[in-house]
Amino acid sequence: MKTRLSEIITQRGLERRKIAKDLHIERRTFDNYVNEVTLMNSDIIARLAKYLHVSTDYLLGVDQLDDAFLNEKIDNICNELKEIIFHINIKE
Repeated sequence: MKTRLSEIITQRGLERRKIAKDLHIERRTFDNYVNEVTLMNSDIIARLAKYLHVSTDYLLGVDQLDDAFLNEKIDNICNELKEIIFHINIKE
């Protein structure tokens, strides 16, 4: 889990301190989870998956795709394209 969790944190430019604070977890405890010093219980895994918008399976390394995050990014891109097209149509 360390690799997947570390990857998500790094890829998204997240701060461990903020994640720990938002999830009401001591920073040291969260670092121990990330570094696999301490195993997470199912409640922490579920809360962390929800916070990161990934499935628990993805977080645990069972699924390969981060579907929720990818879908959110695709939706954002689609919305941005709609705005661009709208503004182009206004200028014409």
